[in-house]
Amino acid sequence: MDIIGSLAFVAVVDSGSFAAAARELGLPRSTVSARVAALEARLGVRLLRRSTRQLALTEDGEVWYARVGGAIATLRDAEHRGLAEGATLSGMIRLSVPLDFPDVVLADAIAAFLGEHPRVRVDVHVSNDVVDFVSDRFDLAIRGGKPGGNDAVARRIAGFRLASFASPTWLARHAEVNALSDGDAPERKDLAPGSFASHSSLAFARSESYCGGPLKRQGQQFRATETAGDTWSRHGDAA
Repeated sequence: MDIIGSLAFVAVVDSGSFAAAARELGLPRSTVSARVAALEARLGVRLLRRSTRQLALTEDGEVWYARVGGAIATLRDAEHRGLAEGATLSGMIRLSVPLDFPDVVLADAIAAFLGEHPRVRVDVHVSNDVVDFVSDRFDLAIRGGKPGGNDAVARRIAGFRLASFASPTWLARHAEVNALSDGDAPERKDLAPGSFASHSSLAFARSESYCGGPLKRQGQQFRATETAGDTWSRHGDAA
């Protein structure tokens, strides 16, 4: 079936001329004329009487217009409805967030978004597991660190800092730790680079393969390594 030819034919009949139909379709006039001629050749009949002053349907043209005109009008209406609905966001968004992502920040952001787009629903899954957007059917994921893989587009939405802490009781038991007083927060105590790696820790990690990250003190970078007795947690709040 020559759908393009029928579209051109109906546009010519509805607009009253090849020139007007060409403007409506966004095509050269010669292309519209050629498509209608090809349709006539395919059907083996003349659909239009052409003259320098007048354009009229033949009897066969009236029959063909009656058959396809309604269907094409329905297609146009469906297209217009689709464009109108496409201008308004709707449907379900599946979002994956890590366990340690602040609940208040997420709740406020979702509430503000739904306030602007009331026809959207958000399905939130909380997990530190790496998700596959295709097989797990997620639209968005919030994760920390550098993005991995090439199957998603990453955008930076916020920053965060990691720090190491110790309880006063623990610090009192370890004389080798170098205590540094801070004028604004005198209770803060930092571990000396040479002694930090020998201590166990309760660490936040997303898998058993965690090893301590690089730390800096006074411009010197060193690494905090685990010992066999270390404890780790996948939940940042628990750690």
